[in-house]
Amino acid sequence: MSELQLSAKLVGDIQNLLQSHDPAAADPGVTSQYLCAVVGYLLGQQDMPANEKGDVLDQLAAFMKHVADDVDSQKQQAAAPPSPPQQEAFGIWKPKT
Repeated sequence: MSELQLSAKLVGDIQNLLQSHDPAAADPGVTSQYLCAVVGYLLGQQDMPANEKGDVLDQLAAFMKHVADDVDSQKQQAAAPPSPPQQEAFGIWKPKT
């Protein structure tokens, strides 16, 4: 399997294509439904046993969750206030006796 190259431009291009087909796809939820339907359609075209298709769907669902969690984490990090600058400290520590 090749390495995926997901980018904001790719996602935007896909959303624009879907919106040209169905203006309701301006809603990210509708876009997501189309993408899930496309995955189901493509997988349905594959000649493999039903239980194997189920396994592939389970793996894809886990992958989608991983990507969604990763994007959410990146958004939260970007929105977090910056940490205060580190200050140098100097001193001598002596154990209590």
